[in-house]
Amino acid sequence: MSHLLARLLIPGAVAVSSVAVSAVALAGASMPQVSAGLLECRGEFAAAYGFGSSRKVHCEFRPSMGVNHYYAGTLERVGLDFGISDQASMLWAVLATSQKVEPGALAGTYVGLTTGFSLGPGFSANMLASQDASRQVTLQPLSVSSDSGLSVSIAGATLTLSPSTPSPQ
Repeated sequence: MSHLLARLLIPGAVAVSSVAVSAVALAGASMPQVSAGLLECRGEFAAAYGFGSSRKVHCEFRPSMGVNHYYAGTLERVGLDFGISDQASMLWAVLATSQKVEPGALAGTYVGLTTGFSLGPGFSANMLASQDASRQVTLQPLSVSSDSGLSVSIAGATLTLSPSTPSPQ
């Protein structure tokens, strides 16, 4: 069963990554952007029953210059989404017009696709772009995340972030 899931989902993840690379190239052509740091989001326990799920996330932006920024938010998925997953970890490169990113600059809504599976340890690919195309700060459209549990998903995704304080470890 896990080999069948891998055969179904890995080509999808490769296709998503190809589209993401194209999106990055197009975004770079319209507005020069530099790597401004990394955004790591950790999701809480989530259960999905077939048509979507919602999980709270706590994120830390580690900028190339300056002090860390913190965000809280929600990752919602709509589509094929079955299973139970423990804490997930997602990592994005942050692109901006300058290496100096102001606190709160990543707040907003990001939309796209997510696909993944786990049978114990697993992975997912998250292709998200800002809902507001005129923003000066964007997430690299593709992130690969780690997950653990028993789950499979191919869904549309929305990540909403708001400024927050550091979450307790």
